[in-house]
Amino acid sequence: MSRFWWILLAVFVLNPILLAAQALPATSVQKRPPEDVSLNRPTRFNITPLGGTGLVQAISPYSLPAGEGAVGASVLNFDRDPGDIDFFQYGFQGAVGLPKRTEFFVRVMPWFRVNSANLDPLRFPVPPLDLFVDTYPTPATRSGPKFLFTPAVPYKTYNPANLTETGAFSSGSGDSVFGAKFNLLSEDRGNAFGLGVRGFIEVPTETPLYNVPYPGFRNLAGVSGKVNYGGDLLFARTWKAGELVANLGYKQTGNPDRGLRIQMVDSSQTDPDKFLIGDPINIPLLLSNELRISTGWSMPIFHWYKSYWWLITEFNHTHFVGSHTPTERLVHPAEVSAGIQSNFPWYRNVSVGGMWQLVLNDGGKGQDRSTAFKTPDGRGDINFGELMNNPQLTADVESFLQSRGASFSEASSKVFSTNNPAFDAWRNITVAPGKIQSQGHTNALAFVTWRIGGRH
Repeated sequence: MSRFWWILLAVFVLNPILLAAQALPATSVQKRPPEDVSLNRPTRFNITPLGGTGLVQAISPYSLPAGEGAVGASVLNFDRDPGDIDFFQYGFQGAVGLPKRTEFFVRVMPWFRVNSANLDPLRFPVPPLDLFVDTYPTPATRSGPKFLFTPAVPYKTYNPANLTETGAFSSGSGDSVFGAKFNLLSEDRGNAFGLGVRGFIEVPTETPLYNVPYPGFRNLAGVSGKVNYGGDLLFARTWKAGELVANLGYKQTGNPDRGLRIQMVDSSQTDPDKFLIGDPINIPLLLSNELRISTGWSMPIFHWYKSYWWLITEFNHTHFVGSHTPTERLVHPAEVSAGIQSNFPWYRNVSVGGMWQLVLNDGGKGQDRSTAFKTPDGRGDINFGELMNNPQLTADVESFLQSRGASFSEASSKVFSTNNPAFDAWRNITVAPGKIQSQGHTNALAFVTWRIGGRH
């Protein structure tokens, strides 16, 4: 067949068939539709131990849909300096979505466990403190901080008689948090990023106790017993399947009732009628306020048996701000953490996860530290508090000062600062520099969330 007839066949026979085939509807290949990862995105699903939806400590600007709720449980283990304080916070948290993109949240802490491994109450007494300052033969002025305490637990008691490698554990209850979160901008509504604000109040559930000897110190965690309040600015931005969350927050802390009680004495005459004692002056213990910076990143890492497994990373930093009582070696903690979480494949409304955390601050580990409670020529002052492991010294100094008109506040640390050589036999504060210890700064976090209502 010549080329002419092939052309005619293509034009009048094959071409209409091809055109008709193109006009037919395409038959799609049936595939399983991909799951919507946003349904179980950690920032939209989890209830944070700090209050509200988010990751673990990084909080999402988004709120639960109106009518939906969630409850969760968590265990947070972290460290703070000075004193190498080890915290365990066992909490339950919940949240409910309200109209107008509002979320109400609550957190309770029935068990708050604290371990103090490296406090030094001999050279740095724990608050509250009765300080007796001698004016003879020269004023026994002492520069530097009077306390070694951690702002989160200013009254953490420590008993030298119970010194172990891990310190002395004590436990109590922490506080209850109530607050609300409001979503302002949302990528779901076409905004370039998510933005929200959060406000909260922390209500104490434990009454402070002070300088309780063994074994009573195990029944307190050293809290201030005051109400705290604060707020956060919340930001989020998705990129492909991942999401970045960033927070900037501030917390105003309440100052506890007891701190430093100073009495001036004149030991130029040891006769009770001539030994002069001034009226006590009470100086409150001012705690630091907190500026909190938190960022977090989450992304799905693999899909297995009907469930997504998510990578979660966070960076959290607390900076202590405001006018506060000078503190020996105050450390502003910075932490990084990483972990995974997943929903139950047979029940998507439940999610569990865990993280490993590292504190980046060394707290001055290995540096020399010496007390300010010493005379100009290098002799240590007299610590005669009940927590010291020398009951006879405590009784002798108390009896001497009390017989000359001194008064003592209940359950306080007690120091007699004097330059008078007549009291050299009582001096017990070590003046030789000691190495700062800061250890155990790798921690673990665990959490579980149950969403109530909605589609997951």
